[in-house]
Amino acid sequence: MKWLWRLFDGLDAIELIFYGSLAAAMFVGGPIWLVACCVAKQRYLPVVVLGLLWCVCIAIGVRDLRRKRFSWLTGGLFAGWFVMTVWISLG
Repeated sequence: MKWLWRLFDGLDAIELIFYGSLAAAMFVGGPIWLVACCVAKQRYLPVVVLGLLWCVCIAIGVRDLRRKRFSWLTGGLFAGWFVMTVWISLG
């Protein structure tokens, strides 16, 4: 019976790695794809704002990771970036 539990633990680890990799690829690749689509449609202002907000989120996130604690500013910026990404992608 123990071998069955080890098998299920291994399958859980594989599932976690798969979905984590997929989420990371979407987190990095999604905004890049959105920027490329908006540039192709010649919508430059949303691209510039989204790109700058993405860079600021990365910089603030790195700063907070180095401090080993997240602030409300980080959460607010990431929420704003997410909402703006969804808004631009739907428009």
